[in-house]
Formats: sequence, structure tokens, C-alpha cells
Amino acid sequence: MQAPPKISVLLPVYKVEPYIEECLDSLLSQTSTDFEIIAVDDSSPDRSGEMTSRILENQTRIPWKLIKNAENKGLAETRKVAALAARGEYVLCVDSDDHVHHDLIRRVIEEADKHNADVVVFAAENVTPDGKVNYRIETGDTVITGMQAVERIFDLTLQAYCWNKLVRRSIFLSIEHPTGLIYEDICVSIQTLGKSNVVRLIPDNLYAYMDRETGISTRFNPKIVDLYAIIDRVEKITASMPIPNYRRLLFRLKYIYGYRTIAFQAAIKAPTYRLAEPVLLGVSEKLRVAHLVGMYSDHRPKLSFVMAMLKIHPWIFYCFVRRFGRR
Repeated sequence: MQAPPKISVLLPVYKVEPYIEECLDSLLSQTSTDFEIIAVDDSSPDRSGEMTSRILENQTRIPWKLIKNAENKGLAETRKVAALAARGEYVLCVDSDDHVHHDLIRRVIEEADKHNADVVVFAAENVTPDGKVNYRIETGDTVITGMQAVERIFDLTLQAYCWNKLVRRSIFLSIEHPTGLIYEDICVSIQTLGKSNVVRLIPDNLYAYMDRETGISTRFNPKIVDLYAIIDRVEKITASMPIPNYRRLLFRLKYIYGYRTIAFQAAIKAPTYRLAEPVLLGVSEKLRVAHLVGMYSDHRPKLSFVMAMLKIHPWIFYCFVRRFGRR
């Protein structure tokens, strides 16, 4: 029997027909072959699953498996389906409309072995289809504990994406994977890091996170309010963790990140105020004067001012953000 690979790439496949070939090409051209691809067709209504099967069948360099969900399960549950079928010591989540650097597998194996790391976090770029880099997702260059990594996510200095983290498979399988919610990466990453002893951060840019007009991250999605439920879960998960300045950092994650994200994304991405209004009203109702004061005390006077507009009336906030808040 063939020895298990070091890494299992978890590849959920859903409505990515125009992009799956580029994604798979980037994986199949890796400088290291010490990995497998576990693709899961999440009942995709297009030809994504067939294309994945055809491309993988036409090569013999990388071992692979293709699973088909009988019904659509969503990203978090599909990743877990893939992880349960995986054999690698580590898992690496890849979104099937993105692509990766050709040296990704070799570099993360090298760092994991060198430091006996439970998690390896690497830099990434948000890229448009024509190759323009919108922004870079930085990580730093250090070795820290899992608890320190959780603290950095709370402090908003480390991103909570799943796709820029190599994770020991036993840890990935031991956590809760929220189903039916978007922004699930926050909950997953905080749990995996919280269970990790050694986390290696490397500055290498190894992942291209694609900014597409049709992507869930670039269009208005009323489910953005799922972020309330995700943050509540994070609060329950972390309440007993020994995180320094926990209440202050939780405020930062909950209000400065969570409330701000919900409100700004609704204002910027909703094509009309009518669509944005229910989301903005929800944030306004939850927002308290104490939260605005907390934002100001956290050295964010501009955010406090703009969110005060939301508290006064969502229409004022909507108009201001549409005029001045676009990236």
C-alpha cells in the first residue's frame, strides 16, 4: 500500500466551471508531489464536477479522490467531508476559484518539518482576473503559540482565512465546522489555532485569492448577518481561553470588525438602499452609545463618527459610505 502523503489538499467544488481548470493546473504543477487532492463536488449544478474528474484522470503525478455530495452541504461541511477522506498528516484548504503558487506545497512542508508546527500560515494576495493586486494579506515571519495566534486574530493583526493555513489534520477534524453560515473561516481558524502548540508564520506569498464579480465576497449577500452568529460562537469558544486583555480584544473583534463589516459591506455592495436597509437597521438597533465610545477609546475616532451616523439613521450612513467608503 502506498505511503500516505504529507498533505491532503481539500478542494470543495461548486459552480466554478470557468475557474476550476486554472486552480487544478496550479496544484498539479507543484514542485513537490508529497500531497494528494481530495475534491468534493458539492452537488454543483454546472460541469465543475465533470471537469474536475476529467482533469485529474488525465494525470498520474498526484494521487486524488473525487467525492460527490448527494445534496449541497456548503463550504464548511464539504471541507470536513474531504478531511474525513484524507490521509495526509496535514490538510490545506483551497477554494476552487483561486489558484496557488507552484512552490506552495514544498514551502509549507519545509516549515512544518523544521518547526514541528501544528499550523503554518503564509501570505496571500487578493487579485483581479486581469492580474491586478488589490491588496496583500500579510502574516509576518515568526514562530508563536496557538494562543498568541488567536490573540492576533482578536487584535485584527492576523487574518482568519482557512485557505492560507496548513493545519494538522487531527486538529482540523477535532473542531466544530459551522454549517449553513458564511464567515465560517473565523470560527474554524480560531478553534484550530486554539488547539495548536506551534504556529509558524511565513512571509511567502503563496496564494492568489481571486476577486471576481460573481464571487460571494464581491456581491451583496443578505446572509452577511451570519457574522453575528459566528462572533457569538467565537465568544463561547474562547471564553475560557487565557487570552490577555480578553474583554478589550473581544470588543475589537465583535464591534470594530463584526459590526463594521456587516454595516459597510451592506452599504457598499447592496445595489439599492431598499436592499441594504434591513441589514443596516439590524446593526443600528444592536449598536449602543457605549459601543461608539469604545470605538473612540480604541483610537478609531473616524469609525466612531461614521457608525454614529448609522445610529442616527441608516440612510445617512448609507449615503456617506457610498460616497466616501469605497476602497
